[in-house]
Amino acid sequence: MKIQLKHSSIDFSNYDALILHETFSVISLRVKSEIDERCLQLPLIFRDGRDTREAYKRLLQGRNSGSKSVSLSDLECSYPVETAQKIDQYAQYMYDFDRPIKL
Repeated sequence: MKIQLKHSSIDFSNYDALILHETFSVISLRVKSEIDERCLQLPLIFRDGRDTREAYKRLLQGRNSGSKSVSLSDLECSYPVETAQKIDQYAQYMYDFDRPIKL
């Protein structure tokens, strides 16, 4: 599933859980244990608790229904882009490393 944000997107296939921290207006995406065994989390930071609840609801509905993408582009959200890119690159490296070589 792709999480569509205002100016970018996040590939949710590298994550295995959504963790709601409504008090702090944060949703954490937990990196799959195959990629990082120390439970690294990528925070999505929202403007307020209302937007956080709405985003969480959309993400859960999308994940549970098997949607290909979920749009959060109408909600103000920030996240550490460089960290997300490093996670994507490392995940791709891991998947390529495990893929058998065809000769």
